[in-house]
Amino acid sequence: MRALLVTTVLAAVAALTGCDRLDCFDDGPLEARYRDGERAATAENQRAFARGRADGLGLTRQDGESDGYADGHADGYATGFAASYADGYADGYADGLDDGGAPGCADGDAAGYDDGWYDGEDAGYYDGYDGGWGSGYSDGYDDGSQGCPLERARPAADPEDLQACYARGWDAELDEAAYARGFEDGKRDNPEYQAGYAAAYPDGHATGLAAGYDAGYDPGWYDGYDGGYAESYDVAYVGCYDAAYPSAWDDGYDAGYPAGWDAGYGDGYNAGYSDGSACP
Repeated sequence: MRALLVTTVLAAVAALTGCDRLDCFDDGPLEARYRDGERAATAENQRAFARGRADGLGLTRQDGESDGYADGHADGYATGFAASYADGYADGYADGLDDGGAPGCADGDAAGYDDGWYDGEDAGYYDGYDGGWGSGYSDGYDDGSQGCPLERARPAADPEDLQACYARGWDAELDEAAYARGFEDGKRDNPEYQAGYAAAYPDGHATGLAAGYDAGYDPGWYDGYDGGYAESYDVAYVGCYDAAYPSAWDDGYDAGYPAGWDAGYGDGYNAGYSDGSACP
């Protein structure tokens, strides 16, 4: 009963963890079934290739014309779109450069002043506090001084293991593209199809080229505008931020120092008074 329980637990753990100790290369029945799967898949690849080639050879001139026009249109569209996109991007980028500088400078100036003022205020406050505390302490002192797995072997010729190894051999050798390769091979060797393809491709390419060029400019312009605007904005932002920060820091420092001095003086005075009044 205990052995059965251990075996059941191990099987569950293996299922949960994905542990797989099946060896399909055991120089025995499991490997033989693996090779059977490989051979069966190879035969299927050959049959699929032959079916594809036969279908490719069976295409007509009209099929070639249809495919030639479609491929020509797609290639022409891609070429025209790319060229027009590039033109639009260049124009949009230039426009974005022109438009991004002013907003970037305005935002950078505002942010630079705010950050500079608050940083300066903090620095002034703490410097003032330190100075005030020292003076306050001295005065206060003077005044105060007054008055963390087990493994089990699998059966060597378990029917499920044999089937699993066959499937692995099949999967390892099967060529999912065999039919497609055969089909393309048949098309290449089909003179009627090739004649129709060659005749229709130029018209499709010319039509696609014009359509692609018409379609490419606007998205290129918008992408270019965004890129140019962002670059101009960033450059202007940084420049105006850096220009605004120092003077704002000085203003903030001047504002923060007196407040810090007053607070420091009061705390220092109290501390000094306490120490001074604790007479030796």
